[in-house]
Amino acid sequence: MQAAIRSTVLAGLLCAVTSVAANAQAPRSQEAEMENAQRIADLVIAYKILLNEGVLDSFGHVSVRSATDPNRFLMPYALPPSLVSAEDVIEYGTSDSQPIDPRGRKVNGERYIHGEIYKVRPEVVAVVHNHSPSVIPFSVTGVPMRPIYHMASFIGDGMPNFEIRKVQKGTDLLVKTPKLGAGKNTSTRT
Repeated sequence: MQAAIRSTVLAGLLCAVTSVAANAQAPRSQEAEMENAQRIADLVIAYKILLNEGVLDSFGHVSVRSATDPNRFLMPYALPPSLVSAEDVIEYGTSDSQPIDPRGRKVNGERYIHGEIYKVRPEVVAVVHNHSPSVIPFSVTGVPMRPIYHMASFIGDGMPNFEIRKVQKGTDLLVKTPKLGAGKNTSTRT
């Protein structure tokens, strides 16, 4: 339960930070470049913190919207979260989740989760995908996830639950196509 609370608190904090960042005035070009460098540094730190707190496992990933172009996002190539550094970050387009310049590196297969969220939610500045053992049971039991203290109030009356098999039968359960990434329309509140 403590891991679920940590995950919820981190998600709430991320929402608060991204909301402030999204409402900030658009920076000029040089300032945007500096902001992008800071976002990449924060992205690397986010990986370290979320890994340390047990929120990320070997398959979790984090991304951040580009400060220089809101139609792009930044995310490391496919490698374990513990190894992520600033040099590992690749820029992707939100329209198709394709890398701008992968430099021969294998891109993250589940980048569509991030790209599809950025595409339809312009106010979102960061996305975290994880497999928290304390949260996964809520996705399969039908028991609604509800806030139990004020830091989790952003949950409201429940969280959407994405069932990949309603979007495409016979998948390997990885969100690795635009269709699966956009599958949010099949999410149900629990």
